[in-house]
Amino acid sequence: MKSNRERLREIASVLASYGFGHIYRTRLRTKHKEQDARNLRLAFEELGPSFIKIGQIISTRQDLLPPSYINEMSKLRDDAPPFPYSDIKRIFREEFKESLDDVFEWVDEKPIASASVAQVHRARFVTGEEVVVKVQRPEIEENLLRDIKLFSRIVSMAPETVKEMLVDVEAAFKEIEETTRRELDFRNEGQALIKFKHLNKDNDAVTVPTPYLPYTSKRVLVEDYVSGIRSLNLQQIREEGYVKKDIAEKLVFSILSQVFKDGYFHGDPHPGNIILSNNKIVFIDFGIVGELSEAVKKDLIKMMRAIVFEDIDQLMNLLLQMAITKEKVDRFEFSEDLDDFYQTYISKSFGQINLSTFFSDVLHVTRKYKMVMPNDFILLAKTLTIVEGVVTDLHPDINIMEIASDYIKTSDDIEIFEAFSASKVKMGAYKLAADSLKFPSALKRALDTVNNGRLMVHIDLVHFEEKWREVNKMVNRLVFAVIIAALILASAIIFVMAEAAGVSIFAIIIFIGAGIMGLWLLISIIKSGTL
Repeated sequence: MKSNRERLREIASVLASYGFGHIYRTRLRTKHKEQDARNLRLAFEELGPSFIKIGQIISTRQDLLPPSYINEMSKLRDDAPPFPYSDIKRIFREEFKESLDDVFEWVDEKPIASASVAQVHRARFVTGEEVVVKVQRPEIEENLLRDIKLFSRIVSMAPETVKEMLVDVEAAFKEIEETTRRELDFRNEGQALIKFKHLNKDNDAVTVPTPYLPYTSKRVLVEDYVSGIRSLNLQQIREEGYVKKDIAEKLVFSILSQVFKDGYFHGDPHPGNIILSNNKIVFIDFGIVGELSEAVKKDLIKMMRAIVFEDIDQLMNLLLQMAITKEKVDRFEFSEDLDDFYQTYISKSFGQINLSTFFSDVLHVTRKYKMVMPNDFILLAKTLTIVEGVVTDLHPDINIMEIASDYIKTSDDIEIFEAFSASKVKMGAYKLAADSLKFPSALKRALDTVNNGRLMVHIDLVHFEEKWREVNKMVNRLVFAVIIAALILASAIIFVMAEAAGVSIFAIIIFIGAGIMGLWLLISIIKSGTL
């Protein structure tokens, strides 16, 4: 294992070789954004499994980087060279104090998958159950956590123009580190499988493998082997008689149920984590799981109501309420951006809205004003974007927004209208009656005020002080011009009168006095800084 200094030097060298030396200069390159994003992905690939994993985690946070970078991070392949089978045997013995040969009838030494964090082998228990054994890559925890800290250190040394690409650099890397620690403990994944299986026990279309908890530890996870069509292979789907539209609709309904019924959803449902087996969708790899807080879940349900009624204005208000503001927002500019956003979607029906573009636009607006959306909302946005891509590949004519609308109207999980209790109705009726009784007297007082000439109108101007300074400058310049014009006109008249006849000394004194006062006014204006 390399020392921190050696690894830091290696990371900096690789980044520089892909053209990222400019991140330490005072100006950020603007001409080659797409190429820079691609180069960053290539640099992460060259830096090995730990950086591939860092990039994948970054890709789940669409609020952290511009869309071009997030798109490239999403392309990172979670493939890595296999590590020796001898390490599998050693790690298993270290975790359970038993040898593989004593526990399993056989273990395939050739892995069926080798990723940045773990390697997976088929096996059979001595009792006959077909399983897979998932073993964590040696030293990946130390390497991954170290690389996160070193990369964070590199970014922290960059100028503010670069760090401004991130909403909150320190919070971002802290969140990445926490996510990584959770994913590196396979006991969390085992519990996630159990919880998901329980929540979906009545769903005939969806299931997950069963983990074997006696052989689940921090670095090892043993679970059922699932045979079937992997990675949603379209040719195999056709050959085995599956209907692509049916698969797509069931996948979308499953995700909607996970979100709105359970508040617990698979956070990375890409094709590699889906198996079609016995007419069921089997989700695997629960390293990333979304768990919605009650507050976010309620806001999402309100958002779905807004979708049903095609009320985009209400949808935007809910998104803004959910955001955490890191610094003061320029409300005038913010309202203009929201209006532009609103105009983009107001002319479309929800069946025409592209979900990934919609969420990307929302997060772009919030990022611009340093407004941070809740982590579970961001993960949900990423999950729905992934599902939309999967559905498009299966059946391009299906639209998630339309399915979501049907789900809302037919599901018992969401009430289209707010529930009203008897006490709420009584209280509302009482308030309405009380306000109705007050209305005639309030109207009479208002009319009396107008009739007596005592009506006062209060107007709030956005950026009033700035606008008043501009008005003040304009008036001062106008006064300046009038004084100059008056002096020119007066001097001309005096000159003409001096040639025709003698001029009164008194008139000259008045002229000089007016000139002095005008000069004094000009000096005052200049000193005030509003000229």
